[in-house]
Amino acid sequence: MSSKPWFLKAPLPESEDEGSGALRHCLMQLLREHADRFWRRVSPSYRVVRKHEAELAFWQGSLKYLKSWFHDGATGRSGIRPPTPAQKVSVSESWVVNAVMTMHAMRPHYTERLRIERDHFRGKRVLEIGCGPLAPILQFQDCVRHCVDPLVDLYMAAGWPLFDYDAKFFNTGAESLPYYDGYFDAVISVNALDHVDNFEQVAREMQRVIKPGGSLHFEVEYHIPTVTEPVKLDDKRVLHAFAQCKLTPVINRSGRDLYEALIARFNLLPFQFQHFDGRFCAWQGVRMI
Repeated sequence: MSSKPWFLKAPLPESEDEGSGALRHCLMQLLREHADRFWRRVSPSYRVVRKHEAELAFWQGSLKYLKSWFHDGATGRSGIRPPTPAQKVSVSESWVVNAVMTMHAMRPHYTERLRIERDHFRGKRVLEIGCGPLAPILQFQDCVRHCVDPLVDLYMAAGWPLFDYDAKFFNTGAESLPYYDGYFDAVISVNALDHVDNFEQVAREMQRVIKPGGSLHFEVEYHIPTVTEPVKLDDKRVLHAFAQCKLTPVINRSGRDLYEALIARFNLLPFQFQHFDGRFCAWQGVRMI
């Protein structure tokens, strides 16, 4: 992983006086912003560094929100009302694990986004691609859960105790999955496939590790590329990439429709949602022999 250019990591200069110092500060900030955009265009390794930095910063902030929600009665970042004592799940000595499991019990949003119920994978071995530190695969009951994410080690260093979740984690990108062919009964992913470094390679790997007749469930967002979501997708690209599966679209809706559906289904309070302009498409498929 390459280091940043010097002008992106150098400290801003101290101001000599109120006028020249402010001007110098603005000029350095503009230089950094232009340089950042340039390096993201021309350097794949720099794009990966910036993407991971932005994602990690988001999840570090999310841990603080989680603590305020679980301990202090604040509204959750995604609009979840604070839990009552009776709603709090206690399965671990770690408050983080208890908070995560409480959140999944109160708002099992994968059931809405993938249109499957919590017992859908009962008795099966399931893999989640791009689990993040919340690992929403935990919303599904009575199954063997595996998770892959290239930031697993960094999540744990930031304070997320993934080792205490009821799931197995691998610190790896999905472009090269550490599993035998046909190892899983099902593979799932939500709002993660537009974050990857090589979408087509990830699609090949997802299909490789599903057993013949096994199922695939994923949601993707169609949007303009960003730092953390650099992959631009549409129906044609998705269908071509997952040609080994017989795919069926489950739902295609705007970001606003998704936002309103989540609020209605889980009795959420209004929350900040930055994807109103995107389209969210959920797909289900069966791995063909």
